Amino acid sequence: MERKVLIKALVGSHNYNLNDETSDKDYKIFVAPTFDDLYENKMFSSSKIGKAEDYDIHDIRKLPELLWKSNINFLEVLYSNELLTQEISIKTTFEETELISKTNELLRKIFYMRDEIVTMNLPYLYSACKGMHFNKMSLLDKGTKGTMHLVEKYGYDTKQALQAYRVLDFIIRFAETEFTDFKFAMTYSNYDTTRKFLLDLKHGKYTKDQFVEIVNDRFKQFEGYEEIYKSQRIKPEIKEKLTEIIKQIVKINI
Repeated sequence: MERKVLIKALVGSHNYNLNDETSDKDYKIFVAPTFDDLYENKMFSSSKIGKAEDYDIHDIRKLPELLWKSNINFLEVLYSNELLTQEISIKTTFEETELISKTNELLRKIFYMRDEIVTMNLPYLYSACKGMHFNKMSLLDKGTKGTMHLVEKYGYDTKQALQAYRVLDFIIRFAETEFTDFKFAMTYSNYDTTRKFLLDLKHGKYTKDQFVEIVNDRFKQFEGYEEIYKSQRIKPEIKEKLTEIIKQIVKINI
């Protein structure tokens, strides 16, 4: 049975203005579970890699937990520059139109909550970004299936280097807005000097030794924000509210 797409959101470099001519478009897609998924207690997930677009697909029931764990790769869905929910066409029946309208109304409630959602677990956000940083640093010499050519060309994986620096920078930028502007913290304007640095980094204009020295200095600054994040109150009531909305969405889309 084909799963019903509820949310399709642009993420990745095209979403935070760090794309270049080599960047594919990345999308996160959330789908409604089927009856069989519910009966067999399965959580669907899949990924599709294309020539110009890549898709990461998840059961929408995962959304509250994914956002609670504060992985910025999922939090950014809430601030996507290209967001699609269910659409109504001239072929849509009256019953389908009513269902889509109710679903989209519930989805809008989630996006209206986005500033609350991204701050509901700030201690975990700090830890998640720290873990992501170390993961990216561990790949500098090895690369991935899609970035081995960078290791061969520049002596290290410059794409992983960009991400290793970016997650540290995000934590600092977000704290400096007093946790009020997630969109600003994750996005780099064309006039932002850090954007130029990150793209230069990706294009191999820094040696590995130069990068390590720069990122180690940024990491020391990053550590200075640990107590600020860890002292913020965790808000499980926001997760509960989000979970209840997802339950309603699933219920009307079975």
